[in-house]
Amino acid sequence: MKFALIFQNDVAAFLPELFLAIAILVVLLHGSFLGVSAASLYTYLTPSIVRLTSSILLLSILLVLNNPIESQTLWNSIFVTDDLASWSKVIVFLGLFFCVLVSEAYMFSARFRAFEFFVFIIGIGLSLCLLISSYDFLSIYLNMEFLSLIFYVLASWKKNSYFSAEAGLKYFILGSVASIFFLFGASLIYFAMGTTNLGSLALLTENLTELSPFLYLGLVCVVSALLFKLGAAPYHMWIADVYEGSPTIVSFIFAVVPKFAIFVVVLRLAFTSFWSFFPMFWENYFCICGLLSLFIGCLCGLGETKIKRLLAFSSVGHVGFLCLGISSGSIEGVQAVLFYLLIYMLTAAFLWVYVLHLDLDITSNSGSLTFADAIGLVRSNPVLGLGVVLMIFSLAGIPPLGGFFAKLNIFIGLIDSSFYIVALFAVLTSAISAFYYIRLIKIFYFEKNENWLFFAPLSKGAAIVLVLSGLIIIFFMCSPNIFYFLTYKIGLGLMV
Repeated sequence: MKFALIFQNDVAAFLPELFLAIAILVVLLHGSFLGVSAASLYTYLTPSIVRLTSSILLLSILLVLNNPIESQTLWNSIFVTDDLASWSKVIVFLGLFFCVLVSEAYMFSARFRAFEFFVFIIGIGLSLCLLISSYDFLSIYLNMEFLSLIFYVLASWKKNSYFSAEAGLKYFILGSVASIFFLFGASLIYFAMGTTNLGSLALLTENLTELSPFLYLGLVCVVSALLFKLGAAPYHMWIADVYEGSPTIVSFIFAVVPKFAIFVVVLRLAFTSFWSFFPMFWENYFCICGLLSLFIGCLCGLGETKIKRLLAFSSVGHVGFLCLGISSGSIEGVQAVLFYLLIYMLTAAFLWVYVLHLDLDITSNSGSLTFADAIGLVRSNPVLGLGVVLMIFSLAGIPPLGGFFAKLNIFIGLIDSSFYIVALFAVLTSAISAFYYIRLIKIFYFEKNENWLFFAPLSKGAAIVLVLSGLIIIFFMCSPNIFYFLTYKIGLGLMV
């Protein structure tokens, strides 16, 4: 009885995660029992699973928003609940909801009959929720591995594709190396400080005058492993091949969903546990990673002719902007990073829905979509073509779209922190990377194709995702304050 009372708040705060864990079993049983009858009737089980998974994700959002437990640590300080965790979970569930909405039409056309895909989607939601709330190196590692194991399977999902097998194998090998780095770094930090808890580390490092080299090396290894998962340079070598080789719906998940959760962990490390290291360590480290990411993202994208590889190198450049936002070390920098992540997630969702739709229409080798396949979109579907062009302008940072204000916030944070040369370099690389965005637009509008292409109508789910994400980005100027206040509130929750 005493044990139940002690952990009563912990259980109440973990209701969304418990609900997701039970939901995995429900979807697994639903698919197992109905899969045999569906196969015998030559029908797809996907529509009912899509409705079930969508309901689970929406209920999870309601559970997170109505959590009765406010900011406190849980389960002997292994996890934490606060505003940063709650709103980050909502945004992650929104990204997963987008993925589920667009998956039905893709799975039908690509002949994916496996219901386990949706079990993995709920598993991704559970692992990201636990990762966002993690307050100890042990829980961060376990949940990162939980997430990575699902991603390894999804990357190699197409058994008859050499591209997919290569993507899964490359991601598995390099991801295993990143996991080893994380464990080695965490063990060095434990050796130097005697604890792996983020809150305890914040107290122990607050007044340190001399820093152990073991602590430095441990931090470099831990944050390097996290930046590997984000695809930041110089840890980006896997991202283009994995995006290209994975099934397009899986590349959609890689691009849209996990970045927010992993950046939350990076922010907790930098601004909670090792805040006192900012002038001497974090500034230089994140500046170097950010500048390298911007440089590689803008140069490597210039020579690409495949759409998925171009979007992969584009994401490397955007992660570079996020690293520079963290390096400023201020509440404005944190707010700029969170705001950039939100805008980037919505923009990427729109563009990846278009790539998904293009992949189904062209029916070429999945993973080999080239710019030439996009010719004819504007003539066939002018509204969708205009939307895609506006989203590309947003990625390039053209005003008055949301992407421009996201980059502007990063620049303001850098200038406030007196990083003038870094801000100038970021502006230059952003201008160079605008070249390959504008080249895409030229292909959409000015290239002529000998054959007339017909783009099939969008599914209802894809149309909902395009409308929600597109209107938010395009009409951002009408009501920007809600996004600024939300990200500022989340940032303040991290600082308190």
